[in-house]
Amino acid sequence: MDLYNMTIQRNVSNETVENPAHCDDHCRRVLATLYSIVLLGGTASTIMMSHVLLQRNSQSIITVIIANIIVLHSILLLSLPFRLSYYFLLEWKFGWFICPVISSMVHFHMYFTFVFYVAIIVIRLLIYFKRFPLQELQKCHVIALSVAIWLHHCFQFYQELNHTPVIVINYCMIGIIMVTVLILSLIQLVVITQLTKTLWPEMLTHQEFRAHINSFFFLVVIIVCFLPHHTFRVFFIQNYFQNKKPELILYGEICKALTTVCCLDMCFIRVVHSV
Repeated sequence: MDLYNMTIQRNVSNETVENPAHCDDHCRRVLATLYSIVLLGGTASTIMMSHVLLQRNSQSIITVIIANIIVLHSILLLSLPFRLSYYFLLEWKFGWFICPVISSMVHFHMYFTFVFYVAIIVIRLLIYFKRFPLQELQKCHVIALSVAIWLHHCFQFYQELNHTPVIVINYCMIGIIMVTVLILSLIQLVVITQLTKTLWPEMLTHQEFRAHINSFFFLVVIIVCFLPHHTFRVFFIQNYFQNKKPELILYGEICKALTTVCCLDMCFIRVVHSV
């Protein structure tokens, strides 16, 4: 379900990659359009938020995590021209080694971004429930958190999904993500409801309320961009290897491309105004 799996044969003389019938012209147009929108919008969003962060010169833990998210978005955006060239030219021109690297970049971005989103939400909830004294957090702690997340190793997502260990890992990963989003969504809604009752009608003027609204929007981004991919992944595992329907790979590619839309998050979530 990625570019690596779609590149079946390689011509050694000119390193041309032939594309199977799994992704037809309509599929390529959809993917090229979606990735182009993400590339243009994400680049503008990343530049804008980088400029805002540099102006604020803040070293709060939320700001540092947001900076990490911007770095993640930038890495993904740098890989998109390679993908777009593949969809426009119908062949891979960048060598055999680069192919799996670019293919795994979407998953790398998705899961690391998810972890950083969750970190922001959890930290704000802990602060709200007085379990996390923000004033005791030192800059070294923030850097240590970022390094710990970046050093976490990802799965080899291009492995075949018809092997039992890989299936088990995928089910566990999907289950953890679903449960995490559900629990955090319920808690976040309770917190927003309590703050609304306490601060009404001037809640929008309070920084704490705006911070939790932004956290809720992070959850919305996760639900809209990430959960469709994982929901379909369950369906794919259960059906593809029995029915061998090529269109399932097409739908999987579209769901995976949808995860990159989170690069537009900074256009809609003015996080830095509440950190």
